[in-house]
Amino acid sequence: MSTAAADQVYRFGGFTLDLAMGTLRGVNEPLFLRPKAYALLSHLARNMGRVVPKAELMDVVWPGVYVTEDSLTQSVREIRKVLGEDMVRTVSKRGYMLAAEAEPAPEMSSQPIVAVVRFRNESGDPADEAMVDGFAEDLINGVARFGTVTVLARNSSFSFSSFGRGEWPQIRARIGADYLVEGSLRRQGEHVVVAVSLVDIATASQLWGDRYQSQGAGLFATGGEIVEQIVSRLVTRVTNAGLEQASRKPVTSLAAYELLLRGFALLRDPAQTDQRGAEALFEAAIAKDPNYGLAYTYLALARSLDGEFGRASDAVLQNARDLADKGLALSPDQPTGHRVQSLIRLYMRDHEAAEHHMRIALQLNPCDADSIEQMGMLLTMRGRPLEALTWLARGIRIDPLHPHWYQFDRALALYMMGEYRQAAEALELATRPAPWIRTRLAACYAQMGDMEKARRQIALIEEGDAFAPLDYALRGVPFENRADAEHLAEGVRLALGEV
Repeated sequence: MSTAAADQVYRFGGFTLDLAMGTLRGVNEPLFLRPKAYALLSHLARNMGRVVPKAELMDVVWPGVYVTEDSLTQSVREIRKVLGEDMVRTVSKRGYMLAAEAEPAPEMSSQPIVAVVRFRNESGDPADEAMVDGFAEDLINGVARFGTVTVLARNSSFSFSSFGRGEWPQIRARIGADYLVEGSLRRQGEHVVVAVSLVDIATASQLWGDRYQSQGAGLFATGGEIVEQIVSRLVTRVTNAGLEQASRKPVTSLAAYELLLRGFALLRDPAQTDQRGAEALFEAAIAKDPNYGLAYTYLALARSLDGEFGRASDAVLQNARDLADKGLALSPDQPTGHRVQSLIRLYMRDHEAAEHHMRIALQLNPCDADSIEQMGMLLTMRGRPLEALTWLARGIRIDPLHPHWYQFDRALALYMMGEYRQAAEALELATRPAPWIRTRLAACYAQMGDMEKARRQIALIEEGDAFAPLDYALRGVPFENRADAEHLAEGVRLALGEV
């Protein structure tokens, strides 16, 4: 869909609606609707991709006049007769949506697909694990910045940590990679030795391999050099300017880098049982290197998650925003900084700023699965679940072994579309029975009419827990539109037996 604000022209599904001219055209001919049906279509077009409540439509099309729902139904029927049955979608108990093709998320093409698998820790010291994993993840992020290469996200790539040549076809079948980057890292006193190889899975051949030795912060320059070697062998169109963009500002303290990686590992833990420990590690990283922008960014993220997913206090969120601002000031080219700032602004209910930062993050790294997924979640909060699902599906394709929260966000978009069964199936993949997950699942079951399962989920929320399901539905999820919060609350009220 494209919109020219000046003349109010909407194009969707091969049709053109010109509100200034008062016309509707198909591909080759003008089309006609009666005035009320035209007014209804106009309002749906202005709210493209949003589920518009029936009451809102009746107020707009029949202002100040009492009409029954039959009048609305008749106008919808007339629009469908002209545009086709699939153009106006009914969302059960909620309203209607013009189901035109939404803004597409970036699609996978014929680009080479690369998996950076977990590096081997040659020293055998468990204390080095975070540094080994973090170095490999830096390679993932570095290569992913080039839009001409699709890089599988950490969760998929890291599902393989030790393998032989005979297992390469298995890796390709499971995660769809064309190339593998694999290697090892060994600490020798103050030195770090890295061995890395680029493998063509289809031919079971090694395209390139090398060994690097660095000291202290030189490890980061080594990572940039490896990224350059990988990209130059896969994508001949990579320019020097692109390579400069992929390079990272060196961190002056290897100790700060290790502290950040260990804190990040705690944040990614599905159980999320030591968030305070993660904060302490990020604070220690900043103490080691006060100019380490990414450490401020992750400290902001950890604090914004206080109270879990959107229930942090205003003071906590303001502090997180200030930290994120400092992280961006120190590392303005880091897409992670904009992604975290977007999340914080969303929790602060500043939805326009949240989308602004999210789009910058995607410009800096258009192939980052977490950013693509988060854009889907943001669009759900902005009342555009149909568009959100295209982004969420894209994130899941890039990261087929995605983190647990991908399914939670997908489930909420499905719920907002009235697809309650699919939403419940996505939530049932949960790896931990948090109260907010049980609340969403109870709402799904209640909307499906399975009250036994709905009430069981509510009952499993521990007595004495400060969590209140209905309050969470109305105020704990950062929806932009009150109608969306009420939709979730409707399912919770049914589960609680309050309807």
